Amino acid sequence: MRFILLFLLISSTAFAQNSLQFHLQDNNRQPLPFSTAILKKLPDSTLYKGFLTDENGLGKINKIPAGNYVLQVQSTGFASKKLSLPSITETSQIDLGIISLSPLTKELAEVEVRATKPLIEKKLDKTIVNVENSAMAAGNTTMEVLERSPGVIVDKDGNISLRGKSGAKVMIDGKISYLTGTDLANYLRNLPADQISTLEIMTNPSSRYDAAGTGGIINIRLKKNANIGMNGSANATLAQAYFLRQALGANLNYRNNGWNWFGNASVGQRPNMERNYLLRRFTAQQENWEQSFRYANQNKNAQVKGGVDWYYSPKTTFGILLSGGYNYNSLNDGLNQTVQMNSQNEVLSRLDTYNSLENPFFNYAANFNFKHTYDSTGRELTIDLDHARFVDESQNNYRSRYVNALFLPVMPDSLLRTNSASFINQYSLKSDYVIPSFLKAKWSMGMKSSWVQTDNDLQFRSKSAQAAYYNFLTGQSNRFVYTEQIHALYLNTERAIGKWSYQIGLRGEWTLADGTSSAYTGEADMTFHRDYLQIFPSAFLQYEASKKHTLGMNYSRRIDRPGYSDLNPFVFFLDNYTYNVGNPMLMPQLTNSFELSHTYMGGISTTLGYSHTDQVITQLLKQEAETRKTFQTTANMAQRVTYSLGISLPIPIKNWWTSNTDIFINRAELTGNISTANINTAGNMFYVSSNHTFTLPKDYKIEFGGNYFTGGLEGAFLFGAGGSLNMGIQKTIMKKRATIRLNAQDILYTSNPPVTIKYADLDVLVRPKNDSRVVRLNFTYRFGNAAIKGARQRSTGLDSEKGRVKGAN
Repeated sequence: MRFILLFLLISSTAFAQNSLQFHLQDNNRQPLPFSTAILKKLPDSTLYKGFLTDENGLGKINKIPAGNYVLQVQSTGFASKKLSLPSITETSQIDLGIISLSPLTKELAEVEVRATKPLIEKKLDKTIVNVENSAMAAGNTTMEVLERSPGVIVDKDGNISLRGKSGAKVMIDGKISYLTGTDLANYLRNLPADQISTLEIMTNPSSRYDAAGTGGIINIRLKKNANIGMNGSANATLAQAYFLRQALGANLNYRNNGWNWFGNASVGQRPNMERNYLLRRFTAQQENWEQSFRYANQNKNAQVKGGVDWYYSPKTTFGILLSGGYNYNSLNDGLNQTVQMNSQNEVLSRLDTYNSLENPFFNYAANFNFKHTYDSTGRELTIDLDHARFVDESQNNYRSRYVNALFLPVMPDSLLRTNSASFINQYSLKSDYVIPSFLKAKWSMGMKSSWVQTDNDLQFRSKSAQAAYYNFLTGQSNRFVYTEQIHALYLNTERAIGKWSYQIGLRGEWTLADGTSSAYTGEADMTFHRDYLQIFPSAFLQYEASKKHTLGMNYSRRIDRPGYSDLNPFVFFLDNYTYNVGNPMLMPQLTNSFELSHTYMGGISTTLGYSHTDQVITQLLKQEAETRKTFQTTANMAQRVTYSLGISLPIPIKNWWTSNTDIFINRAELTGNISTANINTAGNMFYVSSNHTFTLPKDYKIEFGGNYFTGGLEGAFLFGAGGSLNMGIQKTIMKKRATIRLNAQDILYTSNPPVTIKYADLDVLVRPKNDSRVVRLNFTYRFGNAAIKGARQRSTGLDSEKGRVKGAN
């Protein structure tokens, strides 16, 4: 903690305060929007940074290191121009006025701009984390990178929250993931960070995005290789946590004669040790129940993605993207121990449950995409057709052993076997149309229709240890089929007027859903139907008060629909006293969010936020006191109110030392009732994250950072204080073709806070001990032609639906 505060104090002492601006026009004094400007440092003309003019032709850049520079400006169809600049100091305020470009009689050749991006970039509506440049990302998983990103908190179950707001959605290349809960957590834990280019963190997304995600959106941009031609990379990672882990990966890109082929693949073995401790107090019965488990999970996974872009003409592109993955989880004789004690902690009985698991999971997805650009202003049409399928099969074998305080058997062992199969099919049609200049504003509009079907079958069989055959349990076995359609339209507009800029959007989504739960007892099926239309407005307003100060305000309304597995009424056992059950009667939750922000010098920002959520989807614990059974389920509670204050400090201390410090204070208040008991609980949390990058001679780079939080409220659960200290070092070798990296995460092993659950007749303490302390060694080698452009960045149309699947790799 002292190190973090020390770095925070040092970080606030230095910041460049200079600026450079100009207006770019043609010979007719018409502005040249979205044109390229390149700032090169003298005397060797090395590139410092490239940037674009805005829609009014205004080019502006701040925080330029002191020195001498030359500025090159260029726009398609015009001759480029170079200008020598006055010597720049730390306080220079340079206004070049109007720069005019003359038209060309022939088309300009393609210009490639390269620049080293900072780790953290702040935009009007998002924060960008450039993972590709981070030494700590190498050899890590995507989940581990998210845990160290500004304002992102990942709890013990893999649930992601932004600035203390739960319900954050994850997008992959602009599309909401189909996965949720533990399935999404598994996917992110198995996705190597070496495949990531950037993370885009949006606390209040605009209406152009799916309305799903009351906690905001994290968009994961995967690498498409920034070069063109035959090129690629290969990487290998060794990691030591509780067990040794290994991973191999490769990327390949080839472009020729208007065709661009690309692909990547990875395989890995990531075993982990999962441990937990629970203390349940039954006050009325004057009993304490201690429960602990220890699972050595074996995990093998493989993923592959490939595609092709066909540049039919300079304005028209067709593309196909195929992806698939396989994940195999297994567990042999995992032990879950439950001890029943009286109020004096004298042992009354014991239950040992041994669990063996086999869980193969695979998925595939196909995307067809089309893009047509109408003119040089950027007016364009995009169309996406998507299909995805997930298959998740699992077999669990439980052996329950009942003994007394002296470890003597009190009854024969009982055996339970569960077989589950889940099949999910998803289809989507999505189209977006952008008009960069209409009625003096930029407009975008679009539509999306998606259709999803899930088919889940869970069967229970049991027998005693002496019996020869298992008996089918009709009362617990069940089949659940769920279908859903979502049809959406949106309209979005943005414009800059002098010092003011705004973005306003409106989205409408119509949802049709049907669920059928079929028991094996011959009883009538349980069905439900949903049919609702929701409107989701969004608004962003920004005012540039001066060259140093910018004020902002934004509002959005968003929705969280239940995860597919949360609607599933199946019962999943941990042991005979602890289990998880779904809730088919869940309704979506709706959140209204409002933020005020202030940005200093384009980097240091302060944000004040408020959100109100109705029909909160909350994970709950309930118990049957007479049988001593405790189960977890999901339900709609009345409302949640969240207040937050956040400060972001992305400060370059020296040209070789950059830092980013993120601080926020959060208060969450939850009200409702559980089992006729009124709930009125609140939690305050202070969170600080500070990361520092040191660029040293001889191509060395060191990263040092960590985070600390005091505790807070997640759903109906109160969690304690925790944090993480991380370090990384990298070295470029082999004529800059290869990079070797070493990093360590959660060095002090402090990222697993305790959880307290107290409401109604519940009094539960949870002490998780996840496998979070990891040391990794990574080697990456780049081959081929480094002067070739790679596949274009794009997204598919099924992201929102993918994020609601549980059980993916």
